[in-house]
Amino acid sequence: MNPPLQSKPRAAALANLFARLSTGMKMLIILSAALLPLGLIALLASVQSAENNRQTRNAASRLLATDAADRVNMLIARTAVTMRAASTAFGDALPGSPTCQRTIEALAASHRLKLRFAIFNASGQLVCAVRGYRPAVPTLALADASRTDIAPGGDGLLLVTRAASGDALGVAQLPAAVLTAISHPHVPPGSYFLAVREGATTLTLATITSRPIGKLMTISAPFARARLTLVMTIPETPISSTEMLVIVLPVLMWLAAAIIGWLVVDRLLLRPLTRLQAAISAYAAGDARITIPALTTPAIEIRQLGESFRGVALTVARHEAELEEGIMRQTRLTREVHHRVKNNLQVVASLLSLHARGAKSVDIAAAYASIQRRVDALAIVHRNHYAELEESRGVALRPLIAELAANLRGSMPDDAKAPAILLDLKPFYATQDVAVSVAFLITELVEMALLCAPASRVAVHLAATERGDRARLAVNSPALRPDACGDQDVSLRFRRVIEGLSRQLRSALMHDEDCIAIEIAVIGDAAAEEGSPRAAA
Repeated sequence: MNPPLQSKPRAAALANLFARLSTGMKMLIILSAALLPLGLIALLASVQSAENNRQTRNAASRLLATDAADRVNMLIARTAVTMRAASTAFGDALPGSPTCQRTIEALAASHRLKLRFAIFNASGQLVCAVRGYRPAVPTLALADASRTDIAPGGDGLLLVTRAASGDALGVAQLPAAVLTAISHPHVPPGSYFLAVREGATTLTLATITSRPIGKLMTISAPFARARLTLVMTIPETPISSTEMLVIVLPVLMWLAAAIIGWLVVDRLLLRPLTRLQAAISAYAAGDARITIPALTTPAIEIRQLGESFRGVALTVARHEAELEEGIMRQTRLTREVHHRVKNNLQVVASLLSLHARGAKSVDIAAAYASIQRRVDALAIVHRNHYAELEESRGVALRPLIAELAANLRGSMPDDAKAPAILLDLKPFYATQDVAVSVAFLITELVEMALLCAPASRVAVHLAATERGDRARLAVNSPALRPDACGDQDVSLRFRRVIEGLSRQLRSALMHDEDCIAIEIAVIGDAAAEEGSPRAAA
């Protein structure tokens, strides 16, 4: 039979409405519909289980307590009959009667429980008693044939019976251990509490030593003609099949929810997200576009996420292109600045050279030459730094010092004998600030050697230290000895300048006869440079 025609548009409308819902709402509706039957079953089962368990626990607890009280009552009744017969037979005997003693000892030995007996005559004298047992004189009302009380000291129960033929009394003490064994319920030892109460007096028979699982229930049962009360506290009845069902049902509900939830999430979320993640992982930096696969998932949010990634990729590509263009422009500007600074330093050095040639005195020419050497040292550092600008490794110290030594020899006056400058250099790189201070330091030391001992030899060493970020720069020359310079003012001036340069290098100078050394901060060694570093200028 075909469905009515009006139900088809309604179903289509409901399908469209469900398709427009968010993924979270779809999962909520599906899980609620799937878990509704299981929830109803679990609710009904738990209600029925709670009612059955309540009735079962109450009945079982009352039965255990009543059974224990009945067993104690039976023990008291049997003991009362035995003591009444014994007191009737020996109530008129003399105290210490051998026959009574033998009889009561045999009676105690024949009893399977370790009870203690004693018989008193009508005058209250002890006729006989179990060896080692000497009870106090008992009292019993005339209307009572027997009475059971908690023994003084709480060591058990004390049973007093009257003889059938007179006022002789029989006494029996039921120790607490005997009562514990008689009244032991059918539950594990240490899992229940048992006590006998007489008014405000309590005789404890058993205590709970292990914490039971679940709730505890306390039941009271009277015995000994309602003079005493047996109090029992026991755990509730173990878990029944109904309770097991109540426990298993939530597990089944969880499994069903997990499976249904996984299916829903896998179909609606995980698979589309996996495809989207693969497309994003394939996207590399520099790509102008990102290829998003066609997502057929009903989750609108995932399709919108794919479009968002496509837009972000286009924005990132555009920003990267702008950054690359800006970096290239900045590099060109930096190169232009360095080029102009280098040219300006060369122009200054050329002007100083022209003025030195036109000087009218030797001292003025020497002053111009001294200034020119310092400007040349700065120009050499700047030129080496400009050469290393592309890799940004720093200034290479070995070619810098070699070029500086050649420039120092070339800038000597024509009538002066240039000193021999020997180089022993390991390849290192340093920052521009360190390179400038090193160049000025070597220039000052060489010029000091030129003034103090023009024909002396100068040796420059650059070697590694134990620390990887430090190198040792040493200059050796006989002109560096403290007494080598005749003009102390010149020596003092140069040493002040050298001390100032050492503070810029943040290291202390080390003087050793004709050697001045200092440790400088370096970036690393130039491993590409090989061969012997020794050179002569």
